[in-house]
Amino acid sequence: MSFPDAAGPQHLGPERLNPVTGAPILGRSVEAKGVSDLCTGAASLSGTRARILTWLAEGAREVAWALCSLPRERWAEVPPTRLGDWPALRHARFLALRETRMTLPTVRHALGEVDAAELPSTAELEQAEATWDAAAAVESAEAIVRGLGETRFELFQRLEAAPDEIWARPLPSALATDPAGLASQHPVQLDWLMLHARQRELVHLAAIWRVALYWDRVSLTAASARARDEQSPGLPLHPADRLEESH
Repeated sequence: MSFPDAAGPQHLGPERLNPVTGAPILGRSVEAKGVSDLCTGAASLSGTRARILTWLAEGAREVAWALCSLPRERWAEVPPTRLGDWPALRHARFLALRETRMTLPTVRHALGEVDAAELPSTAELEQAEATWDAAAAVESAEAIVRGLGETRFELFQRLEAAPDEIWARPLPSALATDPAGLASQHPVQLDWLMLHARQRELVHLAAIWRVALYWDRVSLTAASARARDEQSPGLPLHPADRLEESH
């Protein structure tokens, strides 16, 4: 399965970033001296921004890859026990909802386009997520992933042109908390917001890949366990049961 409509804008980002073709992942000094030099010095702000823009320019490719590693009939099916409570497509839908309803409006607020009073709350996001309908989601799967890619491309366009003072502007911290609320008492900036969005994506990507990689293995393990139970002779619950069996 492919998402051709999203391919166009998603290809624009990397060319703008002008990556160096064939550049090594690690510098020669790191390769020569070992991993101890890997994190020498503080990470530059421009380097962090470049990585954020590169991620946004990739659109929804990673989500589409993980989702399409599952048969379509499993996208909205609750996975076997131990693989989580959410179907794979529900993870993708949540990411699309969160970035459309939370991340993008917050970036627009940082750019002065939206007042803080107009920003949605996490409760509104939770209400939207709670409307999950498996049948409807399968029918709109391509629109969900395409919409995520389009939102990220819009974020890319806005953040690419954002001046330094925009990146440094404090944002409403309530919109950028983690599930434990650890950041709720501290101001955050755009780089934190976008890195937080990336971290949340990695959590949901890991959940989708866990379902894709282990669905059949877990199912086979459960089937084998059931077969062993069926083949094992039943033990009487009480010594008197043996007397009943003898009559």
